[in-house]
Amino acid sequence: MSSAATKGHNAPCSNRDFDFFYRGLEANRLLVQRCADCGTLRSLPSPGCGACGSLDWNECELAGDGMVHSYVIHHHPPLPGFATPLPIALVDMSEGVRILGAMDETDPATITAGLRVKVEFVRRGDIAAFRFRGA
Repeated sequence: MSSAATKGHNAPCSNRDFDFFYRGLEANRLLVQRCADCGTLRSLPSPGCGACGSLDWNECELAGDGMVHSYVIHHHPPLPGFATPLPIALVDMSEGVRILGAMDETDPATITAGLRVKVEFVRRGDIAAFRFRGA
C-alpha cells in the first residue's frame, strides 16, 4: 500500500475505485462515480457500471442534500469511534443516487423516512469522513 501523501488520503481502503472518494472527503467534497458511457451514478464505488457494464467512469460531485429513504439504529456491537445508539441512514441524494452514512450526533427519535438532510464533513481521528444532519 502506498503512503497517505501518495494516495491523497489516510483512509484504510486504497484502490483505483475508492481513492478518489477519500481524496474528495479530504477536500470536503462528496464524490461518486458517473459511468462515462451511460451516465449512471453509482455508490459505493465499483470497477464496472451495473447498468451497461462499462469500466470507464468519471468523478461526480454531489450537492450534499437529500432525503432519508430508510434508516436503522445500531446498538451492538459498539463500533470504534462511534457512540451508541448510532443512526445510519440510506439517503436519496438530490442527484438520484443513494448513499449510506452515519447520522451520529443526531437524536434517533428525530429521524424519519422523508427527513431532509445535508452532508456535514467531519474528521474521525486522522481520517476525513462525512455524516448526515437534518437540513
